[in-house]
Amino acid sequence: MDSDTQTQLVLLNELTALLDRAHVRFWLRGGWALDFHAGRITRGHGDIDLVARPRQRFRIRKILEENGYRVERLADFASIHFSKRGQEISLAFTWKGELARSLAPGGDFWPWPDDAFSNRRHTLHGIVCRAMSLPCLLGEKETYERYSGRPLREKDLVSIRMLRSLLS
Repeated sequence: MDSDTQTQLVLLNELTALLDRAHVRFWLRGGWALDFHAGRITRGHGDIDLVARPRQRFRIRKILEENGYRVERLADFASIHFSKRGQEISLAFTWKGELARSLAPGGDFWPWPDDAFSNRRHTLHGIVCRAMSLPCLLGEKETYERYSGRPLREKDLVSIRMLRSLLS
């Protein structure tokens, strides 16, 4: 496990503790969500992607800033990008069953299904948190090119195979 992965695990543990203590629900998105579903670290990650409800936006920002997270970028009401210990934490806000602005450059819109956000928790390296549903993660990967206008990356193809395997 490389140092970035170790640092991200420490931050995931801290984020979970801080937000759980404040009764703020959030869900992992992207590569870390896949890892929590798989129960293992599948690859290194460039960032930590989270999703929360928009009504929690200011509360989350206050909690994280009070605990050493720095706001790097605000994308109107769609997302906040933080950093800590050299790592990026991207937090998107969405309403259940509605279109949500993604964290992709350009502010693309991604449709997330109603079943994207369950209360089920997953455990990885002793950290327990919610993750976006497997069907939602797969749908996001399968429609990446259509919604982003960019071709699938190698890591997307690997993730699609893993997600299909986990769903079978």
